[in-house]
Amino acid sequence: MDKFISLIEEFLDANTIEKGNSKNTIYAYNNDLMQFNYWVKSKNISYSKITETQIEKYLIFLGKRGYENSTISRKTACLKAFFKFLLKENIYKKNIMDKISRPTKNNLLPKSLSSNEINKIFNYLESNRSRNSYRDKVIIEILYGCGLRISELISLNTHDINFEESTIQCTGKGNKQRMIPTNNSCLKSIDDYLQNERSKIKILSKNQALLVNKNGSRITRQTAWNSVKGIINKLKLDSDITPHTFRHTFATDLLKGGANLRQVQEMLGHSSLAATQIYTMLDNEWIKKEFLIAHPRA
Repeated sequence: MDKFISLIEEFLDANTIEKGNSKNTIYAYNNDLMQFNYWVKSKNISYSKITETQIEKYLIFLGKRGYENSTISRKTACLKAFFKFLLKENIYKKNIMDKISRPTKNNLLPKSLSSNEINKIFNYLESNRSRNSYRDKVIIEILYGCGLRISELISLNTHDINFEESTIQCTGKGNKQRMIPTNNSCLKSIDDYLQNERSKIKILSKNQALLVNKNGSRITRQTAWNSVKGIINKLKLDSDITPHTFRHTFATDLLKGGANLRQVQEMLGHSSLAATQIYTMLDNEWIKKEFLIAHPRA
């Protein structure tokens, strides 16, 4: 008998005898673990070498399959119980599910921007030559290209931009600094802003702020907010789109493209993986669209 199947059966027996779980609970556990076993086998992973990262990938897989948050929460709870059992049986030296949290209804993923909406915004920014147009483009490029919080964006200094290494250093919550890779389009927009807009504003030598207002002072949170909302209103997009929507889109698009959950966690500056896990619940509308494009009978 397959060793992993044997461990599953031992777990189910223990829950039936020791905990007195109902037949429905045992049935649900069995289905959830068999589904997990099928995924593990499809990836050619040895049961003894399953890692936390692979569990994360499995949860992303469930999100891409369109499972509801409540269902993924139940399946996560089942895996937690199972790996706790394996720890007790000395199969593992540590509980690899220890840092993985169950998603709840309260941390549903906010709406992300579609590729059509993103293209519409950047097409507008390329042609826009109104007042502060260069600064507006930098704001959107950094919010979407680097996934920064609005507070992190306005706190950036000119020396935080490394054009040679193609990185941006930002200071996040708890005064923690992180380095984020960025793209050529973002860097070009920053350079254009520095050359064509910021250089024409009288700025005190001590002021190293990247984004400044007409008086040469660091822009405020409200200024950045108004900049984003002005573009959204101009293009008649969803009024619920905020600067934070671009951060959600950054994370969602990275995971859709196959990025590792840990890498996304580091780029977002989340202190725990639990905060990043909401991005495993990818937008069901995107999943439906992918199905309609990919399936020959759709």
